[in-house]
Amino acid sequence: MTCAADFAPPGMWTNDNWFAQDGDTYHAFYLQVPACIGDRNNWPHRALLNQVGHATSKDLVHWTDQGPVIVPIPGTWIQALATGSVARFEGKWWMVFTVNQGKPGVGLAVSEDLMTWKLVGDGPIIPTAVYSGTWQGAPLKWWPCADPYLYPEPIDGWMVMVVNAKVEGAPADSSGCLATWRSRDLKTWEPGPVLLYPQSIDRLETPQLWQHGSRWYLYFGAAHDQKEISARWQAEAPEEIKTRRRVNCLYMADRWDGDYQPSPGTWWLDKLPGGAWGYIHKVLPGPEGHDALLTTTGDLRLSRPYEVVYGEDGGVTLK
Repeated sequence: MTCAADFAPPGMWTNDNWFAQDGDTYHAFYLQVPACIGDRNNWPHRALLNQVGHATSKDLVHWTDQGPVIVPIPGTWIQALATGSVARFEGKWWMVFTVNQGKPGVGLAVSEDLMTWKLVGDGPIIPTAVYSGTWQGAPLKWWPCADPYLYPEPIDGWMVMVVNAKVEGAPADSSGCLATWRSRDLKTWEPGPVLLYPQSIDRLETPQLWQHGSRWYLYFGAAHDQKEISARWQAEAPEEIKTRRRVNCLYMADRWDGDYQPSPGTWWLDKLPGGAWGYIHKVLPGPEGHDALLTTTGDLRLSRPYEVVYGEDGGVTLK
């Protein structure tokens, strides 16, 4: 089936997109669940039924459904899965993804062509546990929640993964951070620096790291799932977003490892052109020579692409 944006496979709801480009073909991956569950907000059922879906496109507008590529397998180490990312490394394509039940942690799959994937090993490459990193030069203990983002090329000889994590022992409403691991071979990993710890957000969901010119950008979805939004967020956030439970956030730095600060101008990218709303954005090089942003729409579909415009001060707008 080929479909123009907004896109979802027939009978499916989608969310949390990630992408790869091979030649002139774009590959979209996403979580998909059957709409027959009846309630798009039934997250317990969605968590158990999530599959990694796959579609291809030449223009980021017209998509062809390629079916699921990774699914939960009852009775194995991968009984429930969630968001991931893809990168090319040593001539093959590699996907890291969240494993929520079975043996929780970060799973790994490999592909020759982005179409057919094989699980690597009999468990996660990074198990869920408490890890020790550094934040602003001081030790910090954290544990991974979900959403591994694999930067698509080596940085200083290392493959770098950014993950939605929680600081050990911090208040739940403000313990969210973005931590990193690094690896030489994608199979053995060691903790790296913590990129961001605002001390005001419950979870920093589904991050993405990219470079434009001399600047580094760090996107995440700010998720507030505790009964009360943290006092620090409500004190420091702009009035427009003080009480929002989900906010698209964009930060910027001169180095990949920080110090990240909110990007100039409107750093919460919640207003899409035309009045549309989406959550969990991804930015990638578009077919027309500029960066494009795609997101999950309010009705759980893959959006059309929006052009990303970078200002002289590094601020980002969409059109």
